[in-house]
Amino acid sequence: MCYVTATELKNNLSFYLSKSTQEDVYVTKNGNVIACLTNPKFKALVELDEILSSIETKEVSTSDDKALQDELIKKHL
Repeated sequence: MCYVTATELKNNLSFYLSKSTQEDVYVTKNGNVIACLTNPKFKALVELDEILSSIETKEVSTSDDKALQDELIKKHL
């Protein structure tokens, strides 16, 4: 997580947009968080990872299972 003031964000927007591809960038004004820059694809991957880690893993036994798993991953990217 990264915190940045609104003025700092305005002065260095490109830098913080790049940074938001890897982590959330919280924008503050007068000490309060007013916005969050985030990469939707990165966020989807984090959420997918949390879901997959919370369920019991099993061996992919057939090519159909592997194809389904690949399609689910593509859909969330």
